[in-house]
Amino acid sequence: MEATETTPDDRYETIEGHLERDRETVLGLWRGNIGWQDQLDRMYDVFYLNCPYEKPLLQLLRHRASNEIVGTVGMGARAVLWRGSEQVVGCASHFVVRREHRSLKPAVALLRSLLETSLQRFPFVYGMSNERGGAVCKRAGLAVPTQLQRHVKPLRYRGYATRLLPGPLGRLGGSLLDSALAAGRQLGKPLRRTGLHAHWSDTIDPRMQQMWERSERGDGFSTVRTTSMLRWRFLDLPAIDRRFLLVAPAPGAPLLAWFVCETNVRAPRFMTVTDAWFAGGAHNADRRAIRELGRMGYAAGYDAIEMRLTAAPAALGAWRAEGFVTRGQQPFFVHGLDPREGDIGTTAHITDIEQDG
Repeated sequence: MEATETTPDDRYETIEGHLERDRETVLGLWRGNIGWQDQLDRMYDVFYLNCPYEKPLLQLLRHRASNEIVGTVGMGARAVLWRGSEQVVGCASHFVVRREHRSLKPAVALLRSLLETSLQRFPFVYGMSNERGGAVCKRAGLAVPTQLQRHVKPLRYRGYATRLLPGPLGRLGGSLLDSALAAGRQLGKPLRRTGLHAHWSDTIDPRMQQMWERSERGDGFSTVRTTSMLRWRFLDLPAIDRRFLLVAPAPGAPLLAWFVCETNVRAPRFMTVTDAWFAGGAHNADRRAIRELGRMGYAAGYDAIEMRLTAAPAALGAWRAEGFVTRGQQPFFVHGLDPREGDIGTTAHITDIEQDG
């Protein structure tokens, strides 16, 4: 199908969904396609029915001949900072079309319909998608001002190397590197001590919001990290082994950094940092705290740490100096906002907190 074709596919129509009435219909479309298959009810209720901001939107795709709903996409609400002020904007979410109806025109029509409705409610909207969904997003008119970059730091090379090299070669090479690193850790241990106090927490610590409020947040795009937002995004929505790593000069002291960590659902030996913030704010990541993250991840038995992060060069530099290497990226889409306005592509601070969860 040529990208220049604009004639609509008359076999389908888009209709506005109702969050309560269409709940089971949407859950049926999600099954086998997206999300936490054993917790779809929880995902829907938390994201759509219990959103702490404005009421989300829901758009459905109907197949005229069968009168069946064959696609869905939502638009959640998020509190963000943009150009120094707090705004509630839209977050595109949970885009699904049944396999037998997956052609470009119906999918584009569904997303365009949602975008048109969303701009009547929100000043602008954003979203992230995989490669397949990205083609639909671009055709629907979304712009890509920047990319969400994935960064990885190996902790144990035996486990990490087997993901890159086949069988015995990966195990042997990884084991040799681990042995060398283990010796280096023992020899260099006194030099690498940070003197900071790091501990795990299963709950939101009030010091997390206090640090956020004291920090320099810049003028770029960034999610507002209040206690209510952190609780909704990280405690209410599903995850595996999600915990908060809190780093301070001493027990009970004001925080220097916090990290939201969980086990990667597809790679259990990877620890995913879903979000992080530092006392220095958006432009200054504390290398000592990042080093504590690596130490605690290693002690917890992980082979590697991954984090998706787009940030100011100085902040990214701190992560790279502590051994994080870029290993891919994901487009960050916006609509209703000139991607050149406010240099969103160079000032945005984006992590997985911006994902739909």
